[in-house]
Amino acid sequence: MQFLDKIVWRIVDAVLLVAVLGMVALIALQVGSRISGASIPWTEELSRFCFIWTIWLGLAAGFRNGRHPAVTILPDLIGNPAIRRSLAILPAIAAALLFAIVTSHGWDLLNQQIRFGEKSAILQIGMWIATVPIVLGSALSVIGAIVHALSSTQDHPAPPVAPPVAQSGDPS
Repeated sequence: MQFLDKIVWRIVDAVLLVAVLGMVALIALQVGSRISGASIPWTEELSRFCFIWTIWLGLAAGFRNGRHPAVTILPDLIGNPAIRRSLAILPAIAAALLFAIVTSHGWDLLNQQIRFGEKSAILQIGMWIATVPIVLGSALSVIGAIVHALSSTQDHPAPPVAPPVAQSGDPS
């Protein structure tokens, strides 16, 4: 299972790399073509598609690696490890629920775009290409949030306890 997990996330990382590099190259081409006075219109649309892929797969990778925004003040204040672990699972459950809903609605949108044959304005390619990353990214975010929460609850250290401060006149 761990082997499959590594393969999936390496594929996600590779797609992210290709999308970011493609976006940079396309935007550079677009700027260069505008400066030369012969704007290339398809570069804008294709770079937008790359951006969508980057956003959604990057979101999933962020949840998998625990690089998402989190408020940890409450778990950090609690000394009981069992309560801390249960509090660490709550944000993962909320994120998983949210992204499960997004996955479901994204799937419906994807099917609708395929069924109606929606095409992009300039490239005339299926708009489903811009919806696939929403479905993939949100589904992988569900998995990533749960996997990260389960792994972080196993090795979540207790917060350091400050030693008592000696007061003036205290013989110790």
